[in-house]
Amino acid sequence: MHQQISEAVREAVQTQTDRLQDSIQRENDELLKTIDENMKKIIKERVKTQVKAQVTRILPRIEEFVNAQLKAEVLTRSSHSLRTSYAVAADLSEMELKKILIDKMEGNKSIQRSDEQRNLYKALVEAYDADKTILDTYGESTILKRRREDDDQEGPSLLQRNLSDGGTLTSGV
Repeated sequence: MHQQISEAVREAVQTQTDRLQDSIQRENDELLKTIDENMKKIIKERVKTQVKAQVTRILPRIEEFVNAQLKAEVLTRSSHSLRTSYAVAADLSEMELKKILIDKMEGNKSIQRSDEQRNLYKALVEAYDADKTILDTYGESTILKRRREDDDQEGPSLLQRNLSDGGTLTSGV
């Protein structure tokens, strides 16, 4: 009888121990899950902050480089036609300008000179790919809508003003 009671007590203690271990394991798993989620949030926020800082630091250099390449492209194109540099630049879309710049960078191997230039090149390619994805997704309607909005903001063009004033069309327009 004493042995039966001891056995029953041992089983009860073991059952209670198992329950407590399971409960502690669940709490531990939940705590680890919460810690993991919080770490992911913290890392994500830090990455966002660092990316923003890098982009703001790199963007002026990209703009300088793009402007220099744009000037070179505009001069090249304008030397082959009667149009002004402004007219050539106005005819180029932002995507065309990015593509021209990418081609120039690849052609003169400037991306192999330094990590900074390579990073600028990668950022430009990513921007071009993002624009291309948007264009592929939404089609020409986004570009046409944007051009209409731009035209509305600029008012009548020089050509329209010349014609409405009784002027004639010239090749320098």
